[in-house]
Amino acid sequence: MTCNFDKDELILKVLDGVATPEEILMLSRWMEEDPANEIYFNQLKKAWNLMSGPFPSKEREEKELCRYVEYIHAKHKRHRLYRVYKYAAILILPLLVSIYWLQKEQTAENASSMAVGMKIEPGECKATLTTATGNVISLIPTKQVDIQIDERIKVTNGETGIVYNETKSAKTELQYNILHTPRGGEYTVTLSDGSRVYLNASSKMKYPVAFDDQKREVYLSGEAYFEVAKDTNCPFYVITDAMRVKVYGTEFSVNTYGPQGVQTVLVSGKVGVQGKNSKEEYIMKPSQLAEFSNDGQFKGIREVNPLVYTAWKDGYFVFEEASLEEILERLSRWYNVDVFFSSEKVKAYHFTGYMEKYEDVEVILRAINKMVNVRFALKDRTIVVTE
Repeated sequence: MTCNFDKDELILKVLDGVATPEEILMLSRWMEEDPANEIYFNQLKKAWNLMSGPFPSKEREEKELCRYVEYIHAKHKRHRLYRVYKYAAILILPLLVSIYWLQKEQTAENASSMAVGMKIEPGECKATLTTATGNVISLIPTKQVDIQIDERIKVTNGETGIVYNETKSAKTELQYNILHTPRGGEYTVTLSDGSRVYLNASSKMKYPVAFDDQKREVYLSGEAYFEVAKDTNCPFYVITDAMRVKVYGTEFSVNTYGPQGVQTVLVSGKVGVQGKNSKEEYIMKPSQLAEFSNDGQFKGIREVNPLVYTAWKDGYFVFEEASLEEILERLSRWYNVDVFFSSEKVKAYHFTGYMEKYEDVEVILRAINKMVNVRFALKDRTIVVTE
């Protein structure tokens, strides 16, 4: 039987108890037609049931809808935007917001699948700054405070991170600072040229207090999102152990976490990437990901949804068919916890979801547990994962 009706709207009418007998029969026949149809119905029914408790405010719904529409629109650029809004409003929003509102669920099912030993809170803005003279300064967002580093540079630390402002043009030998975020930390730095860098947890960046007039180079280990100030006469480079990114004024992310290699995702503008000890440059376009092995070998460029790789800087986790191993590696850095898997099989489970990263870790794990058949236990600062 050909599906000549809007199945999503019909399912929601049935779940809401407003469907006519004819509509119920129509849906029943559609479900009998293909086992996949019944699975589809049950997935939506599960999300609907989760939403039967306390509802988010209208303001919260609109915020989540706008953010998810941005995600879907980036993923399906060829679709007309009004269709994205339509389906986000009647189908996708309940599915995604239900994950967020899992914190409202305190059922016996949750208790049996989630053994909690202690409260583990999310990461926060904190870092250490090592100056050229070896001084180590602890950083947290505060009211604006001046930091004495170099007479040419006015350095302030405040609610928006640490900011370098060049006050004198006299050129001397480059002096480097190192910004380091621990597990469970993140920080933002505005460099002397006006470029802004968001440093993710467990990351380190070395950079000059003031750039010279030939080139701008920073050295990265971990993950960072760059908003580079345009200067055609002075190129900007991000250098890692495996590759170099040449920037032409743009927004992009660099990730050196993965054991399989280093990734760069371009959001806007233009960058060129080179492997270590290679002269060949590969030019990237927006919404592309370039990957290199840890020894600098080029692995390829592919189209991606940038939001999956950059949402962390805006306070969100976005997982798109990510393995449980990859997800929990990210959680371990952000929540400063260790992870133990009972088997290799468990690592390979996959999950798709969208949630706030400033939630307690238990909320995130319960959301995953609703979609993936695994058990989590928190013991001290270790997440134990079993089937």
